[in-house]
Amino acid sequence: MVEKTLLLIILSAGMLLYDFPKFKKTNRRERIVYVMLMIPVVYLSLVYVLRLPWPTLDELIHFIFAKPAQQIVDSIKAPK
Repeated sequence: MVEKTLLLIILSAGMLLYDFPKFKKTNRRERIVYVMLMIPVVYLSLVYVLRLPWPTLDELIHFIFAKPAQQIVDSIKAPK
């Protein structure tokens, strides 16, 4: 885990050193887009370092559609 953390720190520092001068010159909209793009990067970096199970497309679809699908099934069930 130490090696992964060290690698992540080195890569992040390099990326920030490269982007920071450009980041200061950008407008507010571009900064918001940059931060929005960095949120998944940080999340997946934490998943990588902490050895958590990787999220899959199936889990995403289940998270989004499980409750509405259950409501549809419940609404079309025959009453007992």
